[in-house]
Amino acid sequence: MNTNREREFFVSDQVPAATRRERRKQEYRQRILDAAIEVFESIGCEAATLESICEAADVSRPTFYKYFDGKPALIRALAEQLWLNVAQQFDSEFDHTNETIDDYLAHFFTIVRLEFSKYSRLERELIRYSMTQSTGDDHSINLLKTLTQMFSGAYLKAAQKGQLNLAYPVDFMAEMTMASINTVMMSWAMDEQYPLAERLDQLASYLPDTLRIAKK
Repeated sequence: MNTNREREFFVSDQVPAATRRERRKQEYRQRILDAAIEVFESIGCEAATLESICEAADVSRPTFYKYFDGKPALIRALAEQLWLNVAQQFDSEFDHTNETIDDYLAHFFTIVRLEFSKYSRLERELIRYSMTQSTGDDHSINLLKTLTQMFSGAYLKAAQKGQLNLAYPVDFMAEMTMASINTVMMSWAMDEQYPLAERLDQLASYLPDTLRIAKK
């Protein structure tokens, strides 16, 4: 994961105070996230305390609580960022006008495999902790909704192009896709010997086949 995030802010006297405050808030939030990454990398998620994170970020606990309800919320934010990075990279690299659904899924899982194969113990811990400690908060729900809608839109376009003869609604199939991904990622997070690359390749083949199954 890239912990050296660079941000440039061009603030003039004409920029509204509200805008400057919002940028300041984002700076503090990112400072906490970056500090948490360093602490988690050093001693792990379980051993990390709010005190150690606040000390590394050079912020007070009251300031921390302005941005996160606690350590679980902070960890969920980091884990969600992993998936958002994958989704953003996928959108920026893939041509969504001429792809088949097979190409679409193969490319998506290739990005997931490449991204997660280079992750360290930290990212594995983040995935495991966020999934086992999930409380259904708005941020987690929004991330799940975003990814599900991404697949739903792809399946709908594929059906309109005649690539799929969907036996079930596209939103249902998108939800089942996310369920399959979640199962694979949880297995990987819990088992260091789990064959993630192999399972992702199998998902890339399994899902299109499943989408084409005719309803009896």
